[in-house]
Amino acid sequence: MRTALIIDGNYLLHKDVFILHAMKSLHKDLQNLMRMDIQKLMKMHSFDDVYFVSDSKIGYWRKTEFNGYKSDRKPDSKIDWDWVYGEYNTLKHFLKEQSNIRQLEVDWAEGDDIIAYITNKNNELGYSNFIIAADSDLQQLLRFDISKEYINVIHNYKYSDERFYVPENYNVYFSEMKRTASSTLFDMTNADEFLMFLEELITKTKTIEVSPEELIFTKLVGGDKKDSVPSVYLKETKKGKMMGIGKDGAKSIYKLYKETHPDIINFDSDDFVIKASETVSYVKKVTEDGSMDVIQDNIRRNRKLLILTEKYLPKPLMDTFNDKINIGGYVNELPFETIESTKQSQSEIDEWFFN
Repeated sequence: MRTALIIDGNYLLHKDVFILHAMKSLHKDLQNLMRMDIQKLMKMHSFDDVYFVSDSKIGYWRKTEFNGYKSDRKPDSKIDWDWVYGEYNTLKHFLKEQSNIRQLEVDWAEGDDIIAYITNKNNELGYSNFIIAADSDLQQLLRFDISKEYINVIHNYKYSDERFYVPENYNVYFSEMKRTASSTLFDMTNADEFLMFLEELITKTKTIEVSPEELIFTKLVGGDKKDSVPSVYLKETKKGKMMGIGKDGAKSIYKLYKETHPDIINFDSDDFVIKASETVSYVKKVTEDGSMDVIQDNIRRNRKLLILTEKYLPKPLMDTFNDKINIGGYVNELPFETIESTKQSQSEIDEWFFN
């Protein structure tokens, strides 16, 4: 089994910034803490590939699809963000010099787009993915495949309130992998080691099972407040405020949808859009003329903004990904075997990170 460590660099940066800001040592310790974090993550398991992914510095393609995207986000005014991102750029330049880390950033793409691309391509090749992130959007990537022997998991990697996100029914995968491993009891494989690593992490952290289908459905219907993506139906209250569909409401709509349409959902189909809009209209008692068409248009909008698949990426961006992001044993355009034979020792890695 091959495994990949995928680090959401912007998440790691913000985690360290807020920790050090609270400790009043931000300017003194940020660069060192970021390097220590990356080094610690790389030591957790003997990963075959390590990716460090960053958001585009010049903007996001989703803004062209919906102008309100992430419009409500406001940076903490007590932090010098120009200095912070200067330090982040220093870190990224440093990482580019490390042959065992693939540092990726693409203009107009969010880190989530790149992480989803890597994860999906890795899965096609039978790679398991260990993702360091806190964004709930990435939880739609949680899945396993027994025949290809891969599993995708997410670790939020905090110093407190650590959480480990796994695909629903992950124990089925664990049981099957253990059954397979029992036939090679005296021949420990990479798959055995990775499974033991995951099981140990589960004992140490709060582990949460996620249904990607329910997650995607409820986000499509209820929107995503943190990214300023509205729900598909808004109604004016007596006080003149526009009220959307909350988390509990979206879950109720999903439950009813599954009761009436129990098959696995194909979110890309027009049939889903029609049936989902009918369910929303029924639950919310929608009677206004034209509301059904509006709900359907809003589902299509949210689908494009929130589902992380190649289908909804702009073609020029997808072409760039295919052209620039090498998957399956290539680092800096060198074959995997060459990188394996020239991997640096742990003492050399320590020297790079702290020289």
